[in-house]
Amino acid sequence: MMTTHLILEIETFASLKGIAPATVTSRAVGNSRLYHRLKNGKSCTLDVADRLRKYMADNPAPAPIAEGAA
Repeated sequence: MMTTHLILEIETFASLKGIAPATVTSRAVGNSRLYHRLKNGKSCTLDVADRLRKYMADNPAPAPIAEGAA
């Protein structure tokens, strides 16, 4: 279950940033293949998962601009 949740977090973050999920893992932990390995049923250490989550928390997507605001 943890791996499924981590994949969802990566995909959501990537979507909000407009980048590929593999780019997230590359920037966060230096491993662009990690996302594909997770999708293929593999796992990662808790340390790697923590580093991914820290990267995503430290680099939030910009807030959307409200319609009519400027």
